[in-house]
Amino acid sequence: MSKIRVRFAPSPTGYLHVGGARTALFNWLFARHNKGDFILRIEDTDQIRSTNQSIDEIMVSLQWLGIDWDEYYRQSERSDLHQRAAEQLLDADAVYEEEGALWFKVPEQGEIMVNDLLAGTVIFANEQLKDFVIRRSDGSFTYNFACVVDDSDLHISHVIRGDEHLNNTPRQILLYHALGMPVPKFVHLPMILGPDKTKLSKRLGATSVLDYKARGFLPTALLNFFARLGWSHGDQEVFTKQELIDLFGLTAIGTSAAIFDEEKLLWLNGRHIKLIDPEKLVALVEPFVIEAKIADQIQWQSIEHARLVSIVTLLRDRSHTLIDLATAMAILFPITFDYDAETARQYFSPDKINLMEGIIAALQPLDQFTAAAIEAQLRVVAAEQGVKLKDIAQPCRYAVTGQTVGPGLFHLLEVIGKELTLQRLSDRLAAMKRDG
Repeated sequence: MSKIRVRFAPSPTGYLHVGGARTALFNWLFARHNKGDFILRIEDTDQIRSTNQSIDEIMVSLQWLGIDWDEYYRQSERSDLHQRAAEQLLDADAVYEEEGALWFKVPEQGEIMVNDLLAGTVIFANEQLKDFVIRRSDGSFTYNFACVVDDSDLHISHVIRGDEHLNNTPRQILLYHALGMPVPKFVHLPMILGPDKTKLSKRLGATSVLDYKARGFLPTALLNFFARLGWSHGDQEVFTKQELIDLFGLTAIGTSAAIFDEEKLLWLNGRHIKLIDPEKLVALVEPFVIEAKIADQIQWQSIEHARLVSIVTLLRDRSHTLIDLATAMAILFPITFDYDAETARQYFSPDKINLMEGIIAALQPLDQFTAAAIEAQLRVVAAEQGVKLKDIAQPCRYAVTGQTVGPGLFHLLEVIGKELTLQRLSDRLAAMKRDG
C-alpha cells in the first residue's frame, strides 16, 4: 500500500451535507497532496432508501465544489465480490447461518486495538461486541461487511471518515483479519457542532451543499471554510484551492469538535469574492440578477460588458454573497428606490432644492461623464453654494443609488452613466418640489 488511495463513500439516501462535504474534501486534499487516488464509491446497497436522484445530487455537489475523482463505483454492482468473500468466511467457519442471515462469530476473548492517526489507540473488548450480520436474509450485504470487502479490493490505504464510524471500526478490523486482508490506516474526524456546541440542525449547517450555491456562496469559499472545520495552518484563514492542496496534512487536523460559524463563512465568502477575477464574477452574478428580477436578459445584455466589469469591481468589497452583489447592481437598471422616509427628509428637504438644481445643472452639460469630470463639477457647485463637498455628495449618492454608503461616488456615477444619474436626480428634485 505504498500509494495513497482514499475513498469517499456516501450513502445515497439524501443530499450532500456539510459533514459529508468536509469528509470528501479531507480525503480529496490528502490524495491530491500526496499524488494519490481519490475514489468515489456510492454505498447504495440499501435499495429501499437509496435513490438515483440522491446519487446525482451528490455528484453535482462534488463537481460544483471542484472535488473530482479518479475512480467511480456503485457498491450495488459489486455484489458478486461480496458473495465470494462471504463464502470464504463460510468455508473458514467464521460465520454461521440463522433464519436465513449470515452472522459473523465475534471471538469471546481478547480485544481489538484501533490505531487511529488522530485519536491514538482505542481499545474495544471482544466481549462488548456481539455477533453481527454480514448478509441479510434477503441476500443483501450489510454496511460493515461490504465496506471492508470493497476497501480491500480497491487497495484503500487510509479510511478517513467521521468519528461516528469509530464504533464500526473494531467489527471491520475483525473482518479484515478473518478474510486475511491488510488493515488500512484509520482517521476518524471530530464532529462538527453549531456555535452553541450542539448538533447541527437544518437551520444551521445541516443543509445541502447546493443550498449554499443557491444562496450565492462561491465553491472556493466553501472549500476554504470546510477545510478550516478542524484543519489549520498557523494563523492563516484565507486559502486558495491550490494552497489547500499544497499545505494539507493529517497531523494538522485537531482532535476536538469543529464549530460551524456562519458569520465566518459569510466573511470568507466576501474575501473570496474580492479574490475572483471581475470578468468571471460578472458571469457568476448574472443568474442571480435575472432570478431576482433585478433585470431581464435583454436589459442585462444591453449593458456594455466593460461597465458590468467596472460595477462588480466597485461593489464587491461590500458584498458577502453573490446575492448581495446582485442586489447592489440594481443601481445599473431603471428601478424605483424605496427611500427611507427619515433619511429622505434629511437629504431631500425643501431647503436642499437649490443644491439639487445646482448638481443637475453642473452634470447636464458634461460630454465626458467620467469620475474626474464629475468630481470637478461637483466641487464647483459646492464652492458656489458655500458648502462642503460631502454636503453635495451625500444627497447625490442617496438620490442615485438609494444608499447612504458605498464605493467612491464619482466612479460609481461614471459607471451608472449620465442618463440614469440625471433621471434619478431629476425625479428627486420633482418630488422635493412637490412635497415641499
